[in-house]
Amino acid sequence: MSPDPIPINRRARRIAGPDGTNTAALVMLGLAAKDLRDEAGLTQTALAKAIHVSNSTISRLEKAETAPERRTVESVLNHLRPSPAKRAEIETLLSRALEPEWFQHRFSDCTPDYLRRLLGLESMAIHLTTYDVRLVSGLLQTPAYTRCVILTGLHLREWDSPEVELRLTQRMERQKRVFEQPDPPRCIFLMDESVLLRRVGPDEVMREQMSHLRALADLPHITIRFVLLDRMIAGNAGTMAGSMTHLVFGRGGLPDFVYVEGYEKADYYSKPALSAEERAKPWPTKENEFERHLQLLLRLQGEACASPAKSRLMLDEAVKRYS
Repeated sequence: MSPDPIPINRRARRIAGPDGTNTAALVMLGLAAKDLRDEAGLTQTALAKAIHVSNSTISRLEKAETAPERRTVESVLNHLRPSPAKRAEIETLLSRALEPEWFQHRFSDCTPDYLRRLLGLESMAIHLTTYDVRLVSGLLQTPAYTRCVILTGLHLREWDSPEVELRLTQRMERQKRVFEQPDPPRCIFLMDESVLLRRVGPDEVMREQMSHLRALADLPHITIRFVLLDRMIAGNAGTMAGSMTHLVFGRGGLPDFVYVEGYEKADYYSKPALSAEERAKPWPTKENEFERHLQLLLRLQGEACASPAKSRLMLDEAVKRYS
């Protein structure tokens, strides 16, 4: 683990390294393409017209919405003429971006589209803060707890289907990719107090899950806190917002983003890139969704959460309750 505990001082993980993901490479590719276009003083429309593609093709490339065709990126490079070093960097990112993500072969059928970007990026984070309203955070669930969650979301006739084991295996693989790295991210897990009371399975499943959370709460890189039921304002707003995750990628890496999950859908909000004029102003001229959700996460921690020590005591009580 890195000796530097302060996320802002930690460098980003290597995108092109062996632990880099193709989703991270895809995002960096889009940012590099946008920077080249901005340096050339071209709009998306002008660049699209110059290389004979649609405006939406350039937009999707820069926003990393889908993997681009190699010929599109080559056309962009040929037209904008970056330095040899920059061109080689972008071509490396492209090759990495076109490789399959870890879940795309075996788990493709049970991975919803809205979750794929998060799964492809969370292992690249150096710090993450997540808030879950109804259930134990997915990254902290035991196999038995996860199995109960999966089964309650399926019809009885589907309980013997291969999808159950597939989804369970995927969840465990996801946890390994985040926590079993040589330098795992610093994590703050905020969960509603009701998670301690809401029965997902029989006593032995709940006891094992609470004991697992209690053990994790003692690890130096994991903080667990509960949003108290008797707190107002931020806590109430948080229950309306649903699950949220803020990911920080470090110096020289991807821009921070917030993931907000609803029922069978999710939104991704990236940290905005402000112009020099905007940065010079004493306050922002307009609120954006990234900052609004980040503010809510900060308020939850400051106004509505039990302390880490109190949260550990709450877990001790939960273990006893299910024993």
